[in-house]
Amino acid sequence: MPSLVKNYNSPTNPIWVVVSEPYNKDGEQGYLFSCGYGYNFKKIWSLAGLSYDDTHIRSLRPCLGATYNIDVSISNFHAEVEKYKPAIIVPLHDEILNYLVPVTKQIKEKNSSLRKWAGSILQSPKLKYPHYVIGSHDPSWVTANWDYYEIQAFIDFGHVRDEFKYYCANNFLQPLPIRRLITEPPFDTLIDYLRSCIEDYKNGRIKFVSHDIETIRPKKKSFYQLNGHPGYPYTCAIAKSPWEGISFSFWDYPPDQSIILWRVLNELFTTVPQIGQNYFLFDSHYMEALGFNLCLEHCQDTYFRHHILWPGLEHKLQFQTKQYTRQSFYKDEGKNWSSKNKGQLFRYNALDATVTFEIFEEQEKEFDDRPHLR
Repeated sequence: MPSLVKNYNSPTNPIWVVVSEPYNKDGEQGYLFSCGYGYNFKKIWSLAGLSYDDTHIRSLRPCLGATYNIDVSISNFHAEVEKYKPAIIVPLHDEILNYLVPVTKQIKEKNSSLRKWAGSILQSPKLKYPHYVIGSHDPSWVTANWDYYEIQAFIDFGHVRDEFKYYCANNFLQPLPIRRLITEPPFDTLIDYLRSCIEDYKNGRIKFVSHDIETIRPKKKSFYQLNGHPGYPYTCAIAKSPWEGISFSFWDYPPDQSIILWRVLNELFTTVPQIGQNYFLFDSHYMEALGFNLCLEHCQDTYFRHHILWPGLEHKLQFQTKQYTRQSFYKDEGKNWSSKNKGQLFRYNALDATVTFEIFEEQEKEFDDRPHLR
């Protein structure tokens, strides 16, 4: 016989935590998260600095053992959201995240959206009032993968905490970051930008530029691939701050312009120290192979810096982006581009450079707090 499991706390609360259905043992007490999984969730939620007094926990299908029409359940949920207008919605299941933010849905059903999008600060195109959607993993998954609990507490739910604090202090949500990304620039625009980086460095306005490349590799089983060709740089991005960057292709300009571009780039790399992610093991090798002189003794690599600061964590740019910034997941933009849709790759490249700059600045704060690690 179906057993109703009640939602927890008032729906008028500004934070909603949403699950697909109750756990079986929630039926014993009759309300959500009353079992052991709920105990673990409460522990992590509290560790993040969040209070149950501000939180409403609900499920799409509240009756254990009942059969539901998912479209009806989603429609009812949507109506409730529009009625109460929670400022922050925290989906703990792909099903809910994919409905609210369709762009998170994975092409292959077996792939988890939350493995990529957990902790991202998102907005739902289906909701017409100001809000954020910040997903994370459900308590049963975290319990089975307990080494994730601190990441959930301090990073995923840390974003919930920070956005909620801002909301309480200002009575509106903190705007998402805006980055000026210049892609496929005309030659004059590109040269002006690169020269401005050099001048800004010489005049003390900047100390670094962030640099990132994207490479194209030989087709599988081709002659070049079978003989170990490592690929070739295709796009290059330079950012003078976390909020402005430019991305271009080495090969989009005629020879006379390319000669000037090469010379200005070499002056930039020789003069201005660069920031990069895995720069010493990847980007710098390709750039030196192209003949550029890099002032590597003055450069900074966020990958190695993260190893020093957080040796027990994952060090990929994707993870550091979630840890240090409010930029939502974007790494899939670097895939499935084509010669007819190069803009996607250029935007991805410029975003990598600006995000890496932002990560570097946040790491600097951590090194200031722990100067013995410098």
